[in-house]
Amino acid sequence: MSIYVLQSGEAVLECDMEYGEGKEITCVVSGVSRECVEEAVKRTGYGGYMTLEGSRLYISTSIFRAGKTPGELIKELATLLRLC
Repeated sequence: MSIYVLQSGEAVLECDMEYGEGKEITCVVSGVSRECVEEAVKRTGYGGYMTLEGSRLYISTSIFRAGKTPGELIKELATLLRLC
């Protein structure tokens, strides 16, 4: 298991970056409201590649086809979550 942890303001993202074909990246988001996370996901423009279930955010590995890496997307989310 490869865990990637980012703290940005009050938000903390803990993401399991061990993924493969057809497997999603799973992040646990804490420290901010669900509404804040939903708004940050929308603002990235890549909401179609992410699913929010409770405190878990799932990022599809098909994001690569959109020209973005999961790590880049997670960093972008962390920046947007700081604005909450």
